[in-house]
Amino acid sequence: MLCKVRKLSTEYKGKSLDPLWVILDEQGAPPILPLLFTTHLSLYGEVSEKRRIENSYSSIKSYVFEYKPASDSTIRSYVYCLARFLSYLEECKNQHSTPGMHSSSSCSERFLNFYINSVLAEKANSSLTLHIHASALIAYYNWLDDNELCEEKKIKTYRKTRQHIEDHCDTKNYIQYISRSQRSNLLTACKTISEKLMMRMGFEVGLRTSELVGIRVDEKLSSLFAQIADEKFNSVNLFRYLLKGKFTKGGKSRWIYFSRPLLEEMHRYYLTERATIEKKSNKKDDSFFLRTDKRFFGTGIGPEQGSRVFRKRAKNTNLNTDLSFHDLRHTFATETFHSEIKSKEGRETRSESAALIVVAQRLGHSFGRNGIAPSVTTRYIRMRMQMFEVEENLHE
Repeated sequence: MLCKVRKLSTEYKGKSLDPLWVILDEQGAPPILPLLFTTHLSLYGEVSEKRRIENSYSSIKSYVFEYKPASDSTIRSYVYCLARFLSYLEECKNQHSTPGMHSSSSCSERFLNFYINSVLAEKANSSLTLHIHASALIAYYNWLDDNELCEEKKIKTYRKTRQHIEDHCDTKNYIQYISRSQRSNLLTACKTISEKLMMRMGFEVGLRTSELVGIRVDEKLSSLFAQIADEKFNSVNLFRYLLKGKFTKGGKSRWIYFSRPLLEEMHRYYLTERATIEKKSNKKDDSFFLRTDKRFFGTGIGPEQGSRVFRKRAKNTNLNTDLSFHDLRHTFATETFHSEIKSKEGRETRSESAALIVVAQRLGHSFGRNGIAPSVTTRYIRMRMQMFEVEENLHE
């Protein structure tokens, strides 16, 4: 790659830019427009998406830009994808005397789609890789368009391109949804109550494996245990618990919800397995989940424990080997989304956008200034037909 990417840390008008990603050419000079774009990403942590506005009184289609949050990993991926594209521009410049990376705004729509669907398609090892590259260029050219630095560019991955990659790709495609029967088999394979609870925290609560550490033996949890034994709470079926920000990916506290059966099983673990471990180890640790290996017996679990248990127990089931603990979280998001849209009787109860907000809140995704659920949330949702296909074992 002709371009180089540097990760810097600086300040601008009293605001920290950490990290600030900078793309440099072969002489070590940054192309101005990509630099402005990466500075925007560092300052605001958001990318623009285009939304069409239909006007019934005019045949002209207009659109507006909506800015939505992007995670640090997404921003990093976009920067490297953009750097790869700029390197390709330099290669074309050297070979054909065309405008290089310093003139990226002058690229035609036809050239951009050729790059995605021909140049990259020959090298991409999956449709997902191609999608990320396309998303990066869309974000960049949307930003240029919104700032009146170029005309509208319609960048897309053609259907025949995706089919070509799928036909020639060695990577297995799989749906990130784990069926009820597969979950049942996974729980059966678990050896302890704590292992079962960790798996249930994934598909019933939507926790990341690292967030299992955030469940603590504190006053709030003790209060919830007391409530399930109190007749005054007999009608309550969902109990909320504050997961503190220091244990979450985004650093923000959020409410998580335990069903009554799940909370009862947590209480059983607390009174039996956990109490036994605590007594034998003669240690006091406020982590809810305690380790049972000899070296660290009685101490709190680490952030990867959920993933380790999943991999170990999944081997004894018929689960796709590409699936991971994080796919339990995808499963939770899918089922929550569809249950929010329709009642048990099949009646529509709320809009998709409202359901996405609920899912985003449960998953701990950040919202943009417009209050709309971020695009990352939609990537967690499996389409209803796909969900049914998995339930019917059509993908096994």
